[in-house]
Amino acid sequence: MADQSAARKRQKGLQGQPIQLSLAHQPSNAPLPALGLFPSTQPPAKTPFSLYTPSGDAPSADSRGSRAVLAAETDEIEYESRNHVGNSHDGESEGYAVQYMLGVRNPRTNTLTLHAAPLHTFTPSIKSLKGATAASSESGAALYTAQRAALGSAFGTKKAQAQQRAQERNKLSTSSFGTDAAVAGLQSHLQQTIQAQSGTLPSAQDVEDDANARRPIPPFDPAAEAPGDVYDLDAVVSPAELHALDLGAFISAPDFKERRLLLPYRRSDWVATKLRQLLPARASADGAVPDPSRRDRDRLRLVLHLAHLFAFRQAARPGQVVDRAQLVDKLGRPGGVVVDALLERYTEATRGPGGGDEQRKVTSTMELKLLGYMLVLVLKVDGWTTDVNTIADDLAIGNKRVQELFRSLGCVLTAPSAADREKLVASGRATSAADAAKSKKATLKVPLQFPKERRGRAKK
Repeated sequence: MADQSAARKRQKGLQGQPIQLSLAHQPSNAPLPALGLFPSTQPPAKTPFSLYTPSGDAPSADSRGSRAVLAAETDEIEYESRNHVGNSHDGESEGYAVQYMLGVRNPRTNTLTLHAAPLHTFTPSIKSLKGATAASSESGAALYTAQRAALGSAFGTKKAQAQQRAQERNKLSTSSFGTDAAVAGLQSHLQQTIQAQSGTLPSAQDVEDDANARRPIPPFDPAAEAPGDVYDLDAVVSPAELHALDLGAFISAPDFKERRLLLPYRRSDWVATKLRQLLPARASADGAVPDPSRRDRDRLRLVLHLAHLFAFRQAARPGQVVDRAQLVDKLGRPGGVVVDALLERYTEATRGPGGGDEQRKVTSTMELKLLGYMLVLVLKVDGWTTDVNTIADDLAIGNKRVQELFRSLGCVLTAPSAADREKLVASGRATSAADAAKSKKATLKVPLQFPKERRGRAKK
């Protein structure tokens, strides 16, 4: 009784005196205290908890700033805590989100010892439902796919059912390529094949050069330093074809009207204008016969060849079989070398029904080729600069399309000058200066540059 009375007297004597604070210094291998927060369900009071780091070791006093997990489990529920936020992208270890201190007071000495204790927020998970969340999404997707397939099989169109069967045949699974060693061998083979094939892929410049080489235009020299050296005119029209054209009748004709009647195609204003320029009219019926220079004779042959191309384009319609006899009559019965060259250059050989005799047709590619070759000849006669509107009216395919064809040849389109606009109005090819301003001139420029293909998404 005397000892208890003395203790009570000491406690009463310490009341009202200031409490001394101290920070606990625990050994490095001593376990650390922790605070637990259970937002929902709480485990039984006697449930054992384990505190550990991601490496599996128990946190110590030397690692109180490191990441730690507090976990426990019962027969039905697992408890796992989170006590840290942030990331470790900067190379520093993840720390605790909140730091708490537990104070232990010793009434005998009236001291309060503070112990560091991080707060752990627990998230319970039911063992029987563990993994059901991930499985539910997979099973839901599988159920949706199965239901959609069933509806498609019952009510879908034949096309939809065929697509569905194709998808089922092409569906891949984990065993589609074998297992273990087979998969590893296939992966190694694919990697080696990709590396070997990627080394032989063409560069962007190679692809562009190949695309330019496939254009339906005459053979060209991309390094040409003058417009006259860009295109190979012998490939457009051979010297034999030009010399087969008879210039005598055109030169000796008494007037322009008679000369125009000799043309195989008479509705081209461009051809008519060039005839007037190259062969002036006689002063009288007994006037001297014109004697054009060699250069004008060469240009005249090109103009007559273009007249044959206009007539050929009208006679040989795309997609239709070209009858040689009818073509000869519509071209004004030129030499055989001219007709054969036109058929060889601007038509493709096909077999008749049942594998019969060979037939010649103007395909869509050959039609573009014919237009491209005609525009190159127009540029040649006009000194590599020509009026777009005049030739567009003769071809009757629209001004915009003819401009695109000139661009595909490497031409630059420019608006006419003031003097050119006055000439257009004076010649009647434009009704006003404003109308003349809408016309364009196509000029072949060097170094040769073709338009880039558009890679943007097409507008709907």
